[in-house]
Amino acid sequence: MRMYISISLACFALLLTGCAGTCRTSQPGEYRNLALNLDNAHYPQATSNSVCGDKPCFAAENAIDGNTSNKGHGPKFPSWGPDRRTDLWLEIDFGKVVEIDKVVIYIRADFPHDSYWKSGTIEFSDGSKEKISLQKTAEPQAFEFSTRRVKWLRITDLVQDEPLGWCGISEVEVWGRGNL
Repeated sequence: MRMYISISLACFALLLTGCAGTCRTSQPGEYRNLALNLDNAHYPQATSNSVCGDKPCFAAENAIDGNTSNKGHGPKFPSWGPDRRTDLWLEIDFGKVVEIDKVVIYIRADFPHDSYWKSGTIEFSDGSKEKISLQKTAEPQAFEFSTRRVKWLRITDLVQDEPLGWCGISEVEVWGRGNL
């Protein structure tokens, strides 16, 4: 009985994340969101140097839980919600080498409560970097780049207007192939 419940819950989670109603594990070489972590017990893992008030609803792992709802903040809208700082970073560690070519970011868009970062940098474990420009929108923001083989990526150099406001990231998707 326990196995049936676990499989049913896994299927439900896949349905919520847009997996076309199929309950299966990813296939070798399948192009997918490699940052998605529905159980927070395994890789990928998200970490950061700041979590507002050490509250679970603002923890880094919320940015890879598959929940793209971003028009609010707090427990009903979990996100990576850091303190107001200029040295922020959010890291996604895949636990193995993966091949990626796109990052999609959903900023927390509880306007006017939230501000937003205008720019940042994506740093990769291979030593390369990509500058990104962010917009004040609830829509997903996609950043495509040449294919890289990396173990982790880090979003850094986040810049917003002064005085610093409350910013957050509701979800980060990292697209590529994981079973190389």
